[in-house]
Amino acid sequence: MTEKGVFSNGIPYVRFGEGEKAVLVFYGGPGNDPPSGLMLRMFTGAFKSLSQNHVVYIVTRKFGLPEGYTTRDMSEDYAVMIRDEFNGGPIDVVGVSFGGFIAQHLAADHPSLIRRLVIAMAAYKGREESLQLDMKYAELMSQGKTREASTTMLATIPAGIKKSFYKFIIWLFTPIILSKPTSPNDLLVEAKAACEHDSKNRLAKINVPTLVIAGDKDFYFPAELFRETAAAIPNAKLILYEGIGHEKVLGKQFDEDVLKFLSDNEGEGP
Repeated sequence: MTEKGVFSNGIPYVRFGEGEKAVLVFYGGPGNDPPSGLMLRMFTGAFKSLSQNHVVYIVTRKFGLPEGYTTRDMSEDYAVMIRDEFNGGPIDVVGVSFGGFIAQHLAADHPSLIRRLVIAMAAYKGREESLQLDMKYAELMSQGKTREASTTMLATIPAGIKKSFYKFIIWLFTPIILSKPTSPNDLLVEAKAACEHDSKNRLAKINVPTLVIAGDKDFYFPAELFRETAAAIPNAKLILYEGIGHEKVLGKQFDEDVLKFLSDNEGEGP
């Protein structure tokens, strides 16, 4: 059973699972509408094992983001949320894609709020080509052109696959699975923040147990960026799935690996 709500500082969430422990999943972007429909089912499936003994909160960003709001600014919103809603932590955090950008700043600035950190499908910066693609997507979505926005994602499909078929499927089903954004300008703010994000000089300040997990065929992040990110974080662990792209990381193996990492108390105090 899932439940939607909004925290006191305006951050929306979707909650599911059961147990005494909570896990925060920082949702990707651009876009701050909580996942619903097929996208929500994908996330509940991706954390199926974890949610059997954890309450999973998928959190996005508050609405009405001002121009120039950065990923570090967004991390401060999450810090307030943890202090106000989760007794100041420490709490486990999984940052997914754009959410992984924000999680890096949160861990560097507020290590006392995080018990363990998972950076999923994110590095200290993105590939320029992919960042520009996200900007185009955000521009089209902010104009209410959901079908056109969805078809921009065809660029992420590996060569050799018949993109004409996928274009037809996307054009047909987009109105069912993708709705117009609640706050269109927020997509543009987030896309610009992603383009400007570069946390390389902050990674050494992350001193919480960290797992970087991704596929080595990610369109948005070359595998070398994942390796550099993990190497720059003290004692971070890296898991790279061979032959897996950005859109296929969230699966059974991912769920099991994240659960194992969050359940591992090695190196922690009593």
